[in-house]
Amino acid sequence: MKDTQELRNILLANLRPGRSVGIMSHVEPDGDGFAASLALQLLLRAWGLQSDIVTDPGSDLDRFSFLLEDAVVRTFAPGLRYDLLIVLDCNSYSRINARREVVLNSGQIILIDHHVPENGIIKTDFSFVDTAAVSAGAIIYRALSQEIAALPDQIRIAVASCIYVTIINDSNNFINSNTNSEVFRIAAELTDLGISPARLYKQYFLNHAAMEMRYIGEVLSTIELHNNDRILFMHSTLEMQRRNQLTADSIMNITRWVQGVKDIDVVAYLREDKPGEYKLSLRSPFIDVNAVAATYSGGGHRSASGANLHGDLPSLKAELLDKLGRALEQQPTHA
Repeated sequence: MKDTQELRNILLANLRPGRSVGIMSHVEPDGDGFAASLALQLLLRAWGLQSDIVTDPGSDLDRFSFLLEDAVVRTFAPGLRYDLLIVLDCNSYSRINARREVVLNSGQIILIDHHVPENGIIKTDFSFVDTAAVSAGAIIYRALSQEIAALPDQIRIAVASCIYVTIINDSNNFINSNTNSEVFRIAAELTDLGISPARLYKQYFLNHAAMEMRYIGEVLSTIELHNNDRILFMHSTLEMQRRNQLTADSIMNITRWVQGVKDIDVVAYLREDKPGEYKLSLRSPFIDVNAVAATYSGGGHRSASGANLHGDLPSLKAELLDKLGRALEQQPTHA
């Protein structure tokens, strides 16, 4: 990880009493951006500072219920502004929807992220982007570990628990290629601070409703293999969501259910979120899927990336498979 000392100094210098503070992450709250927001808010509260976590209207936060006690979450409304706005786990205006207005209205912007910079970079007063970091939460921890360790027991464990969730989310519980010795060091330090890794794993990864499990099964039933069985493609529809009483925000990452499938080089998943609008998720330990996502004005990491697509499923699928096929042609056959 990059040296976080400058980030620490910037945060401590600007988190001053009397300033209004907003915290926000990308659309569709996940276990990194949103849990990192919760960790930062808890830390600020311990310092006597109030803050809002700003979410999109309709965001489903049920999966974070075990972390939400006393959280102050505010739904975006026009005219919202803060003296200081901290943006976590994203760097593009395309990833914050209408909340772009909050960025443009607020006095000072600090951005903390670990994704490859995308199109439409958010204009900030200070940005800390470390693409080698496992999660945005891990960056916050490294920057403020001394301050976190000094917190009273209950608050310290709550902050550390949120940070741990960011790590298991973005490392898929330590099986993704971004898992390294630094990730395990941070996890060990968080355990020393009092967290329960087993409890957090069960609460975050195993806490699925029956209807969500049925939905996952329906999505997995769409699996197709392409390009000599090197590409696994699957999709979901709005009708699947409706039938299982779900929304896009309430669905955990489907691609983790096929991660590690034998002899597959690329996983591609198209999720219909609105008529003619799809969320693309790409996973590969083999090719640079971020480069493919970038052709759709998306982004992320080399091995895990995504984008928002517009069109009909057959056309989008054909175009995507063509791009992935050409990317695979530049690589040797999977061994």
